Amino acid sequence: MTAQGEVHTEKRKITVGEFREFVSRTSYLTDCERQGSGWIFVRKKWEQRPDSSWDNPYVEQEEEDPVVLVSWYDAVMFANWKSAREGLGQVYTFGASDGECLVGIDPAATGYRLPTESEWEAAPTISAAPRLPRAKSQQNAKPVEQPLPGGRWCGGGWPSDSLEWCWDPWAPDDSVGNVDHCASGFAQSRICRGRGIVKQDGQFEPSRGACDPSTAATTLGFSLIKAT
Repeated sequence: MTAQGEVHTEKRKITVGEFREFVSRTSYLTDCERQGSGWIFVRKKWEQRPDSSWDNPYVEQEEEDPVVLVSWYDAVMFANWKSAREGLGQVYTFGASDGECLVGIDPAATGYRLPTESEWEAAPTISAAPRLPRAKSQQNAKPVEQPLPGGRWCGGGWPSDSLEWCWDPWAPDDSVGNVDHCASGFAQSRICRGRGIVKQDGQFEPSRGACDPSTAATTLGFSLIKAT
């Protein structure tokens, strides 16, 4: 999967209400619910709470707020459901190879999908700002000493930053542009991006990291894009 180039795209945050309809119509269980816990940032540290879920994220949310505590896999499944519901071609395909789940794409499909990292940076966002816990003063806050559990690496950010899943798998040399986006191992970590601007090594950088695709946290949600 590559960036859309001249094709205009807009990314739209998926809300609690939209995800609730998905669950109601399909009886879908998220990774967080199947695993029996999700990651909640409380008392300045990450904790696993067995009763946490997208419907119980330990933060006050309304139906119009962005859904959180959803994994990368949950986001992909929602994208296919939303595409089918609107009569659009489903982007994602699933297969197995040597016991590993492979997630592929149909480049000709007209449906919804996760943005690549470059698309996440370029596409305008349509949604109200999420109501998530944030540091009172990011400029004076100290860098994160305990990154999100399940994360492979982080490039700035605070535990309370709002992060969103991208399609891109993480590459050890950080050369995400050279990764084959058409098919990649499900077990690969996936890039997640945040809207907060934080100070890292004397420079202000956007929040950026990568997490295992089954990770679910109270600060991690997703947006979808579709060519317009």
